[in-house]
Amino acid sequence: MDMQSRFEWAERLSPDLLKSPWWIGHIPFAYEVVGRLKPRVLVELGTYSGSSFAAFCQAAVASGAPARCYGVDLWEGDVHMGAFDETLYNDIHAYVGSKFPGVATLVRKSFDDAAADFPDGSIDLLHIDGTHTFEAVRNDFETWLPKMSERGVVLFHDVNVNEQNTGPSAAKFGVRKFFDTVRGRYPRIEFDHCWGLGVLVVGSQPAPEVMELVALSADPAFRSYFEAKGGAVSKRFADMNIALPVHSTYRGAPIWRRAVNKAHRSLQRLREMVR
Repeated sequence: MDMQSRFEWAERLSPDLLKSPWWIGHIPFAYEVVGRLKPRVLVELGTYSGSSFAAFCQAAVASGAPARCYGVDLWEGDVHMGAFDETLYNDIHAYVGSKFPGVATLVRKSFDDAAADFPDGSIDLLHIDGTHTFEAVRNDFETWLPKMSERGVVLFHDVNVNEQNTGPSAAKFGVRKFFDTVRGRYPRIEFDHCWGLGVLVVGSQPAPEVMELVALSADPAFRSYFEAKGGAVSKRFADMNIALPVHSTYRGAPIWRRAVNKAHRSLQRLREMVR
């Protein structure tokens, strides 16, 4: 099978933003699934420094999708990544604001609170990449599943993280464990590279173009193609010699910090309204 001729969007697009190494090997597949699905509403839970979110937005614009893309995060940190300072949010806010106006919106709320902003049946593509404990991933999936449309697709990052390939730091990761509890219910695609990506087609009337991806994934050449394409992106990042972000130890944001951050966000929104 000639894979290059099958995947228009993975072949056509190249990432403009590469900020961290942990997800970027899946950018070519992100291009392809967005280009085929052409989502009306796309939501990412856990936007961090924005490499995946920017790729989603880029593909939505390039493919002519009538998309509104929402990146949901508190940008305060978690038990896996440590605590973040305001620079992380400010950088991605400035980038998507200038690059994808009218398409990209950052939602600075908890995932549970943000779910109330979206009507049931409204989301075509959901990317779950927040806190990676079993309980957190289960809560994210169960909370947001009613929000998925009849064309809905859900992505889970880090389905291939375990203590054997990552070390003791993976002890609290439960993405694989949760994914295994639901994977049999839906058409799916799974990738092992770049810490793994699980894809579930949860909608009752999926897009034929997406179901073609599911069918093609039965061929080993499919995963080899996307692993090679993703590897090229990861190598490009490595060659850039960007220092990896280092965050302080996370112990849960204290009350005073949450209050300061909330006030800062309110002031920022007010400034944007009067511009």
